[in-house]
Amino acid sequence: MRFSVVLLSILVLGLIVDSGQAFLVDSAFRNTRLVRVIDLRGNVVHHDIGIRARNIDSQPMNEYLFTVSSETNENIADIKASLLEEPRTALTVEPVLEPTAGSGWYKVVFDKPIEPDTEIRFGIKIAYTHVLENLPASIKQLGRQYVYYSENIYVDNPYFTDEIKTTLHLPAASRVLSYTGGPQVERIGDKIVYGPYLSVTPGSYNPFRIHYEYSKPLLTVTELQRDIQVSHWASNLAVEEHYKLEHSGARLEEEFNRAMFQKTRMVHDQTNVLKTLTFELPAAARDVYYRDEIGNVSTSRLSYGPDKATLQLFPRYPLYGGWIYTWFHGYNVDASQFVRYSSKSGRYILNLNFVENVQDMVIDKAELRVVLPEGAKNVQVEMPFGYDNLEHAVHYTNFDSTGRYVVVIQKHNVVREHQQPIQITYDYPSSRLLQKPLVASAAIFILFLASILFSRLSLSIEAPAKKSQ
Repeated sequence: MRFSVVLLSILVLGLIVDSGQAFLVDSAFRNTRLVRVIDLRGNVVHHDIGIRARNIDSQPMNEYLFTVSSETNENIADIKASLLEEPRTALTVEPVLEPTAGSGWYKVVFDKPIEPDTEIRFGIKIAYTHVLENLPASIKQLGRQYVYYSENIYVDNPYFTDEIKTTLHLPAASRVLSYTGGPQVERIGDKIVYGPYLSVTPGSYNPFRIHYEYSKPLLTVTELQRDIQVSHWASNLAVEEHYKLEHSGARLEEEFNRAMFQKTRMVHDQTNVLKTLTFELPAAARDVYYRDEIGNVSTSRLSYGPDKATLQLFPRYPLYGGWIYTWFHGYNVDASQFVRYSSKSGRYILNLNFVENVQDMVIDKAELRVVLPEGAKNVQVEMPFGYDNLEHAVHYTNFDSTGRYVVVIQKHNVVREHQQPIQITYDYPSSRLLQKPLVASAAIFILFLASILFSRLSLSIEAPAKKSQ
């Protein structure tokens, strides 16, 4: 029986066609159980896949292949894998770089090879962005917003699977207009369960479609720039964040009515309008400001708690689908909360998150600029995830003589999984603390000396008067 299953797997998926190319898949594993949970409660769709697989090859295997559809591969913001057995260690996930593989092929690399006829339990988590489609694309000002989502009932997988089950998590009390799929589908409260399906051959495909209400705003930060300036001389860390926010939800099919908006405040929670934004700041944040293109915005609220400060921003106008709002806010905080000195290595260590307050939004492009004190050198950057670009540059501010070291990190398709700390280490001699005061003193001295010399110069074009004898 086992030989026939292996033979069937090889016959069905010995060659998988992707992007017009054939990719040879070695059927080394057999999935005894595969459970997938799709979280549709937010703007970012999360897939949590639990896999129990057995090595049916005669040799130890340390790589497990999996695939996603080529249409949604570019929408992947984050992929993680980890063992579901103790200890729950993280596993390496890498794209398959073979020329014939095409897009959408990945592999999980195990820490140690899986012996023949041995099972392993591990999980894969994938975050997708921009996969929810507005349907209808435009609504009335008080209309309800509905979105559409489609996926394969059978998880895309190159191995024979004994049992597959898929569960959809929907927003609480969400109205579902329709959902389709194969047999064995059941709705239980805010969940829709597909399966279990038995003896699923590799490459099986049967799409399901769901059309449901999503009353929250669909927020996309098309551009985010975070500027961090570290000052050892003032023991200060200055943070400034520039946002370009777009509401990606259903657009208004008619002109905005301000009078209707004021009269219908009680039902705004049932629509996709955005009225406020909330950000968490360090508890010791001070000198907080909030400005947009017009100027200072007074409609904000700042409150302090024991562990954090909460900043509520009220845009100048409510945001509906397709509307854009740009602003920047910032604050100062004691540098000692983020920078520490390691006596063991003799280096300074800066720990800060790559992004903050991501919440339920998508960031198309994020840029972090960290300006280190003048005189910092031997700068090294460590990140827990990949990035698109990393630059080292020089930045000049007031009374700088040699310029300040700048680290610029850029990454596209950022979600809350990327709200993780990065570490920047650097050397900074104590003598450099005197550099700016000495430069400022020298500049003032030169200014006074120039003024003295200038006062003694005679700029008159008349001949000097002769002394009388």
